[in-house]
This record gives sequence, C-alpha cells and structure tokens, in this order.
Amino acid sequence: MNKHIIFTVCALLIGITVVMSSIQVSESALVSNMLVSVKAEKDPITEGDFPVIIGTVSDQAYKPIANADVLIMFGTVIVTTTSDDRGNFRYESAMPSTHGIYEVDVTATKDGYAKSLGSSTFTVSPRQTASVVTKTITGLPIQAGNYTVFLGKVVQWNLETTCFVDFSDKYMRFLKTCDLYNMAPEDFKDDQTVIPMVSVIQSNDTYRLYPENIYMSAANMENETLNTFVANTFANYTAP
Repeated sequence: MNKHIIFTVCALLIGITVVMSSIQVSESALVSNMLVSVKAEKDPITEGDFPVIIGTVSDQAYKPIANADVLIMFGTVIVTTTSDDRGNFRYESAMPSTHGIYEVDVTATKDGYAKSLGSSTFTVSPRQTASVVTKTITGLPIQAGNYTVFLGKVVQWNLETTCFVDFSDKYMRFLKTCDLYNMAPEDFKDDQTVIPMVSVIQSNDTYRLYPENIYMSAANMENETLNTFVANTFANYTAP
C-alpha cells in the first residue's frame, strides 16, 4: 500500500477520535446544577424540643426540582428524604434536642444534575430549671402557723347570693357572702359563671371567706408578721 495512503487513513482515524472525544466532553458539560437551601423551621428552640429541618431544591432558574434525594446530617442524626412536587423537603427529628449550636449539612442528588450541598446552623437554648413565680401570681396555698390561706375563684353565684368557690383541691359553697366582696346583690340577675377572686382562710375544718386583698397582703409578708396577720384576720371575721 502506498505510504501516502496509509498516512492519510491514520490522520482520518485520529481526527475521528478527537471529534468523538470532544462530543463526550460537551455532553458532560450539559449536566445541570441544583440549588439547595436548608434551615431549622424554628430557631432557636428549647432544650427537649424536637428540631424540624426544612429546605428547598431548585434549578439555576429557581424552578423547583421534585423527587431529589436529600441527605440531612446534624448532630448525631443522619437521615434521607426526598423533595416534593414543589421542591420542598421537611424532617422532624425523633430525638429531643440538647442545648448547643448545631450545623445542618444537606446533600441533594438526582439523575441529570450535579450533586449539590447546603448548610446552616440553629441554636438550642437551655431549658429553665426553675421558673420565677410569686404566691400572688400562682395562688399557691400560704402556710401561716395553724392557718392556710388560699386564693380561690368564684366559679358560680346564684340569686340567693350563694358563692361556689374553687380553690386548691377543694370546691366549696359559701352562703350569702358574695355581696361583701364587690359583688353587689343587684348584679345577681342570672345564675352565671364569673371570674372574681376571693381569699379563703382555713383553720382545722373551718373555712372563712375574705376579700382578695387579704391573700395579696399575706403573700408579701415575712413569716412572723404573716402568722400574726392571718391569725388576727381569722379571729376578727365578721359573718355576713
């Protein structure tokens, strides 16, 4: 065979190889990129709550990508989920959180797209172990020597001016006393549920009803003053 012909054939083969190689490189460049955003649904959360991670997967034109595989990692959690028709994904942790700052890392994959990464952080605040309350606000029973002072709620009155008071673990009826404590008899037009608060002092098995300010005063006293105040209030009770 003529050397010129052999050289020509080889040159053609090399050219075809180069062209095909160029086509393959061009096809790989057509793989699309994804955009991934991720965050905690609520930030910060309180220790013991369950973190909820949300995010979106979209293309470079910000159109949602459905059915993308999403790998979520934070703390000791590693879980997979998929994006929905709107490109959204959501994961609620089955493990309660401990306080600290957590980094969330997300990897999204789907055929025809390049792998995409996203990350963010969220904070878990320590749970308060002791809340600051006062007896005045909570209505906790006040111990004063041989007496106990309760803050009660008048849950019902009737046309006979009978008070039904709910306090502590007791529910008691006090006859003809409501009109002494800012509940005038002319207001008793119908049986109804009401809100006014009253004080109740207990000594042994005897309960006496007083205006709300008796409890409020007792709640702000030191023990020695408190004991004298409650004993005198109980002893000087005037029945209606």
